[in-house]
Amino acid sequence: MKTLPFYKTTIPLEKTFFKALSEEITFETLGKGRLGNHIVKETTRGVPLVRTTSKFTISPYYFSKNHRHILEKINQTLRSEGQSEQEFNSGLIEIYDENYTKMGYHSDQNLDLEPDAYIGLWSCYKNPETLTDASTRILRIKDKSTDEEFDIALTQHSLVLFSVEANAKYSHKIILENPNREALKLADNKWLGITFRTSKTLVEFRNNKPCFEDGSVMELANETQEKEFYKQRGEENRSLNFAYPPLKYTLSKADLILPLRTEQ
Repeated sequence: MKTLPFYKTTIPLEKTFFKALSEEITFETLGKGRLGNHIVKETTRGVPLVRTTSKFTISPYYFSKNHRHILEKINQTLRSEGQSEQEFNSGLIEIYDENYTKMGYHSDQNLDLEPDAYIGLWSCYKNPETLTDASTRILRIKDKSTDEEFDIALTQHSLVLFSVEANAKYSHKIILENPNREALKLADNKWLGITFRTSKTLVEFRNNKPCFEDGSVMELANETQEKEFYKQRGEENRSLNFAYPPLKYTLSKADLILPLRTEQ
């Protein structure tokens, strides 16, 4: 299915990965009904960094065998459909339950994203065999120029692919339409999604200090820097072509910690 400039496909996987993905790493509570963490590709050049306004405090993880397998299947599928393969090196992995059904419109933060790359949202569910329209998450998208809206259903093992350029021109949110929380709780069909991205910012740890490629040390933002970060983020969400200035700080303590490896 093609909803220009958002491309949706289904990744043929031999099993559901919800249990494995939800148990092999530690997640942080990011709000009522929402868990998350960052996963990154292990490279010799440094740790791929994607800074956000969400404050993470626990260690991120390197891609596990399961993450790499899903990425391989994504590229196999894209190649077979005549699409460009992706070199994703970072991901935001999240789990939503029945208490997390709405969010505000936003564009993904592009501070550290390769400008010519793509963003890929992959979805799976705890109990896909009992998935209904009512429990299927929706990616609602809005054109920033016209306010025109359209929906893409985040079905089991679906991938929605869109460019960083399109990300700037459109806002989006992940929702459940008219949620019946009691019925959703009874169904217990949590959504697990991975937002895959390609970071242009690599951080090298020297004496346990995270350093940018120019040698400067990344630090935790002070109060003034934090306010400026949120202000710039708001401008990005409203703008069609916002560009961040060079920033040497982060809001997340997790960005200052080396990623962990899973047991796999």
